[in-house]
Amino acid sequence: MDPGSFRYQPLTSPNAIRILVLEPSKVEHEALRGELIHTTLEECDHELIEPYTALSYVWGDPTLTGTLNLSGHVFTITATLAAALHGLRDDTRPRRIWADALCIDQTNIPERNSQVSLMGLIYKVAGHTVIYLGSSTIETDKVLQSAPRSSMNIYPSWNQSQRHEIVQAAKLEILNRPWFFRVWIFQELILSRDPWVQVGRRRVRWGDFCRLVLHNGPTSLVRGKPDDGQEPLRMLDRMNRSYGSGGNAGNMLGLLKARRGLGATDARDFVFAHMGIASDRWNVGRSVLVDYHSSLGHVFARMAIYILETEKVATLVSLLDEQAAVPNIEIPSWAPDWRVKPSPCALMYKNNKLSHARVVSAPVLALEKENILGLVGHSVGFIQDVSVTLPMSSTLNLENMHSYQETVNKIAALYQSTGGVYYRGDSNGQHAIVSIRNREQEHLELCEVLFDEWINFLQQLSPTCATDVPHQHVQFVRSFRQWTRGQLGEPRIFVTSESSDILYIMWTYLHPKATASSLDGRRLATTYDGKLGVVPAQTQKGDYVVNILGSEVSLVVRPVQVGVEDERRLNEELKVKLDVLGTSTTTGVSHPQYIDGLLMDGPVENVEHFTVIGSCCFDGVDPWAVSQLPKDSSELKLFAFH
Repeated sequence: MDPGSFRYQPLTSPNAIRILVLEPSKVEHEALRGELIHTTLEECDHELIEPYTALSYVWGDPTLTGTLNLSGHVFTITATLAAALHGLRDDTRPRRIWADALCIDQTNIPERNSQVSLMGLIYKVAGHTVIYLGSSTIETDKVLQSAPRSSMNIYPSWNQSQRHEIVQAAKLEILNRPWFFRVWIFQELILSRDPWVQVGRRRVRWGDFCRLVLHNGPTSLVRGKPDDGQEPLRMLDRMNRSYGSGGNAGNMLGLLKARRGLGATDARDFVFAHMGIASDRWNVGRSVLVDYHSSLGHVFARMAIYILETEKVATLVSLLDEQAAVPNIEIPSWAPDWRVKPSPCALMYKNNKLSHARVVSAPVLALEKENILGLVGHSVGFIQDVSVTLPMSSTLNLENMHSYQETVNKIAALYQSTGGVYYRGDSNGQHAIVSIRNREQEHLELCEVLFDEWINFLQQLSPTCATDVPHQHVQFVRSFRQWTRGQLGEPRIFVTSESSDILYIMWTYLHPKATASSLDGRRLATTYDGKLGVVPAQTQKGDYVVNILGSEVSLVVRPVQVGVEDERRLNEELKVKLDVLGTSTTTGVSHPQYIDGLLMDGPVENVEHFTVIGSCCFDGVDPWAVSQLPKDSSELKLFAFH
């Protein structure tokens, strides 16, 4: 916003706000005029005669502007705000309005921080909230004219054809407008006393709009599929349920997950916009300050640290897994980028049949100034060969793979004919076992055909993105062939849902009825010591595979070059923090034992610096299985993630 010749006067108390008093006009396109007055939320909360209306709208393109005359001074505003004010202006009476872009001095960062912290109260105290969705059309007028007036007990009656027509018009002309896809609007709706939906100059109450659209729409919204055309109605239903919950919108993590990938003029608002409605907002506020001086990377990093403090390492890793996007240099590689929509890919596979005995204490270290996260773990190996990116399983033409499907069915039938799968338990968990006694050769030959079909499938894949390297894929197929030969004759289940690790992932990927696979949109890869696994699409030859204490999946990471002096300083700071975590605050006695079954006979000395590429799964590697923890504490390292 360019204030032109207008100058803001400072707000003088903690709960002070500005209100626009918009002058009336009977001429629709007459220039906007008004004045900004100072008041407090306490005064507004006790105001009976002239409560203010809070405006909820989308800022829009900043290059498209309008003007507002404020006490004789010109103030430049966005075209969308100008349209909203024209729509709200009364014919005969001044109207008191609160609009964030106008009532907050956007160039004054301390004021902006303070006012954003009050946003929840501002919408709570407002007498009404008007959700301005933009200019009207014949269709939007028809929809809003059809809304019931429930407070008056007036309910229009329509036949089935009319109902369908109204709902379709609402879906196409109203529910796809930008307001429904912005992060701030959720808080603004949830906390409003009396929200109204306005398009052009026509408005109806939120509740009446939802009764119109939802009560006349499909009755099976919950059971529907994302591609059935009803997602706009499901979105409206979720919003309306949250509004009707009395402000109980859920905790911060749930809000972020539900709203990630929506629009925000300032990306820091992906976090700040939920601070007023999260059930754990007081705890969040101690970790993440509303401060527009802070960089985007710092805000997202602090949010990630809060998740680690209140959840666990595995939760943070799963959020990165859901992201599955190319890392952005603005954001630390270990912090979720809430600007990115959730990936359509399935989460990374983890073997849930093994024991759930996990890391007792997973040290979490943060160097906030540098946005570095320190976690303890150990190396698994190095990436040698990678395939091209595999297509989504839903796009595969499996009808042409007759031989493969027939082989799978024969192996499954063989398992069934020899008594089926049974389980044997030990300290590590449940293990699926099948007897193939006297039919070993038949099983071996069928598995050879199974793997040959997979090799044929891989050989037919073509590069689909710029990072796919054809000659690396050719080399990977050779490595894959070598791995399959090593599996033949092993006492494991090769197909069906009872298989595990990479064999299970491969089975689901080419299964006609599978809904999603961990291979979707990812690569297959081998390590230098011959392991086969599934890795993120961004993985490169030479990347590391590591296990982190507290994580349920392995990680692909990439070395970071750090200057000698910086590396020495960072390593020392991380080691000091780790030593502090290992010392009792009551006795001062060091307790360096971090995990069950592993006696720490000394401090973790090795520090290595990486960026996180993403989660992975390698055959036979289960990072949270107690049996796979290193037997020697010297194998543990402190990974510094940048």
